[in-house]
Amino acid sequence: MIEKCYSKWETFKKRFYSIIEKQIREKPHKVALGCAIGIGINFIPTLGIGFIFAYLLAMLFKVNRACATATSLLTGPLVPLMYALNFVSGGLILTPATGNESLTDFIIGQYSMILKLGNFKEKIYSSLELLGVTFLLGSAINAAIFGTAFYFFVIYMLNKISTKERANKRG
Repeated sequence: MIEKCYSKWETFKKRFYSIIEKQIREKPHKVALGCAIGIGINFIPTLGIGFIFAYLLAMLFKVNRACATATSLLTGPLVPLMYALNFVSGGLILTPATGNESLTDFIIGQYSMILKLGNFKEKIYSSLELLGVTFLLGSAINAAIFGTAFYFFVIYMLNKISTKERANKRG
């Protein structure tokens, strides 16, 4: 019985790897776009279900769903850093617009909103203010920049791998 299960697992694994290998060789553009969606979605507040949104967006745009989901899950632990970067990016744009002189004062003011003392209703409103214009503007900018950069990085890596494979077949 164990050998039968092992045999099925090995068959499944071989099939899975052949599908992934085929997609990487034939459609590196779709693989890279899937990865870009996966990393870009993590900059947007999705309340822990970003990988589902990444999968759905990959389906919508007909790109590699596995890469979108895997990239979203693998970069998930970086979300706190990504969210902090959202405040910095949004603050860089909005600080001059609001008349504040210092970016750090602006960001500290944004964070202090969530730490206000008061009843539960006030804390909810301060949390919504925190996830306001500054954060959302930063998340849109970062999703576009990092998604694009990651797309080109993946394309570069896939081309490098395929070039190396072609060289190994010749020599």
